This record gives sequence, structure tokens and C-alpha cells, in this order.
Amino acid sequence: MNLVVIGAGFVGLVTAAVFADLKNKVWVVDNDKEKIKKLCKGKMPFFEPGLEELISKNLKAKCLHFTTFYPQVIPQAGVIFICVGTPNYNGKANLSYLYSAVKSIAKNLKKPTIIAIKSTVPSGINKEIEKLMKKYTKVNFDLASVPEFLSEGRAIKETLRPYRVVIGTKKKSVINKLLKLHKPIGGKRLICDSTSAQMIKYASNTFLPTKISFANAIAVLCDKFGADVNVVMRGMGMDRRIGPDFLGAGLGYGGSCLPKDAEVLIKLAKRKGYDFKILKAVQSINQNQIKYFVEKTIKACGGSIRGKIITVLGLAFKPNTSDMREARSIYVIKELKKQGAKVRACDPIAIPEAKKLISKVEFFQNPYQALKGAEAFLLVTEWEEYKNLDFKKIKKSMKSPIVIDGRNIYNRDKLKNLGFIYEGIGR
Repeated sequence: MNLVVIGAGFVGLVTAAVFADLKNKVWVVDNDKEKIKKLCKGKMPFFEPGLEELISKNLKAKCLHFTTFYPQVIPQAGVIFICVGTPNYNGKANLSYLYSAVKSIAKNLKKPTIIAIKSTVPSGINKEIEKLMKKYTKVNFDLASVPEFLSEGRAIKETLRPYRVVIGTKKKSVINKLLKLHKPIGGKRLICDSTSAQMIKYASNTFLPTKISFANAIAVLCDKFGADVNVVMRGMGMDRRIGPDFLGAGLGYGGSCLPKDAEVLIKLAKRKGYDFKILKAVQSINQNQIKYFVEKTIKACGGSIRGKIITVLGLAFKPNTSDMREARSIYVIKELKKQGAKVRACDPIAIPEAKKLISKVEFFQNPYQALKGAEAFLLVTEWEEYKNLDFKKIKKSMKSPIVIDGRNIYNRDKLKNLGFIYEGIGR
């Protein structure tokens, strides 16, 4: 099938690479000329495990192509996926990229085509999109909502074997064509109206941080009562009604989706006259975790970190990505600097992106070099290579053996037996 993907961001490139690998002919369109030029050579604008290899493979197989020129590809498309960003703008979804893409599609449409929206958009937006399309074209088209539910760091796996594929349209012929396209892909199928499909995306992306913030609220209580939040969450997760996922207490959530979508849904609810108090509390708890973490650091360091060398391990918002959007490290480092600390920052992948957002810190890729002479070690992002560090070696090189574990990944008793001062979140 001839597919066109609008937007060469995270969602667009993963979608394009996977469908190309399933023997479809896929064109990716993006207005960023420099990005497209690099992609044509197989050079990635960000890190995602396995994606560069998949794109290179399908470029060579001539199943995947990149362009900035809409008239070249829109007329031949059977299905067009809109995968442009809808970034947060004053608490609202910025739909300017979406509307721009819709206009460009409409102006170049030559035959009846399915337009499937993967971008995260407000529930019910298809009526506006349909109206805009009809302003610029008389060619028949069908709109559908096919929201993405990808996690950075494991996006290819989740595209090929998702928990579910949601197809939002009532038209039988469109349903059948999209089901056929997704046939090689695993997961359950849910067919519904487009408005519900769009709400499923927002509901999912706000329920996940609700679980995280609940775990973090319990972690604070665990600190006060002397319980271990890791054990408490493990016990909760054994209940099938709750499940173990997204119950990891620590520094909270970040990234491009969860914080944005929570903010947008609160504003959308307000426009409809509903005060989304639960989601506001989720946001508040997430923000407070940064302060709570830094306060633990200051206390462990004897009441002040002014002039002290503090090493932060992990900068990306989560492991296995270079994405720094809403990364916890940004806010932790800001607070540390405010308290007068000399900050060292370490990450295996995200340093180039981090340098665009964080200044006046010393960057390292090697954690052992970053920890030499440090007066505290703050674990912020739980990269796999940080889970099995040589703590005997670290103990000898640090000026003060203090570990503040923002993700609760280390064995507390083991570190204490080695002579470390250890602080976790809720344990």
C-alpha cells in the first residue's frame, strides 16, 4: 500500500519505518529541509533503539523515502498518517502544525484518500478538520483517528506488538482498509467513533501519571512511617485490579507527552465547566518531588550543599532515549545550582540535547570520572549501565560517600554495608 506520513518526529519516523518494513511504500513529508536531507542519508535527528537500523534498511530497499514536497507524494497516497506535534501552548494543544498539514494535504489531493490522525488532538477536533479540508479541496476523503501509544525507548517493539490498536471511524470501508493495513501488527483491536478514540489517548496519558503520583504520595508516607515503598508497591501490583506498571516511586514523570497532555486535559475540562481536581493534584505531587529530592540531598550533606561537588547521573527524561523534554534532571540541577552546588552531569546519550537546556555544569559520559571527588551522587535517570556500577571503586574515589537514589534502584543494605550514606524515595 502507498502510505504518506506527515511529520518526521518521533511518532512519524517510527510509524514510517515499521510500515515500510512491512513491505508498504512509505513517503515521509516534513517542512524541515535540513532534517529531511539528513534522513535521506540515514542520519537520525534523535536516538531510539533500533530505529536508525530500520530506516537505513528500508532506505536501501527503496520502501522508505523522505521529502519536503507535498505535491510529489499526496496524489498517490492510499492512506495519509498525520503525525505532527501538538506542543503545549499556555495549557492548550498547539494545533498550528496540524492545520498547516491539513491545508497542504487538501491542496494536493487528487483522489479519494483516507486521512488517519495519529497526533494527540482534542476530542472532537475532526469536525474542524473536515471543515478545513473542504475549504481547500472538492476531492472526497475520509477522516479517521488512529492514536499512537508509544513509549520512547521501546517504540519499535510497541508499534509491532502494541497492547491495542484503536481505530476511530464509523465508515465500514475505512475500517476494513485500516484493519487490513494493521493485519501484520499484533494487539487487540478497538473500533469506535473518532471523538472517543481521541479521548482514549488523553485518558491513557493522564491515568499513567496518576498512578506515578499516587506511588510518590505513598512514598512520602513511607518515609514518615519507616516503610519501604518498593515493597508496598510490589504488594499493590500483585492485585490484578491494579497491576505493577507505573507504580515506581521516585522523581516523578517527564517527557513530551504526559506533562503536556495532563495540562491540556485540565484546560479542556475547564472549557466544558469541569474542575479536574484529581489531575491538578497529580501535577502538584509531580512538581513537589523535585523539591523533596533536593531537600533529602541537602539533609544528607549536613544541611548545606553550597560549594559542594554534586554529581547527577542520568539526564534524559527516561532511559534509552536522548529526549530531554521535561526531564527531571533539568529541574533537579536548577534547584541544586540555586542552593550553590557545583554540579556535574552525566549521561550516555543525551548530553548534546542537555547542553541546549542546561548551562554552567560540567558534563561527563563516564560515570566514574563524573563521581571522582564528588561529595554526593544523585541518581536521576535509571540507565541500565548505572544499575551495576562498581561501588567499591566509587567509594574510594568520592570525597563523601553519599548516594541519593531518585529511582530506588539500588540495594540499600549493600550500599550501607560498603560505608555509603544512602537515601531513597520512600525507603
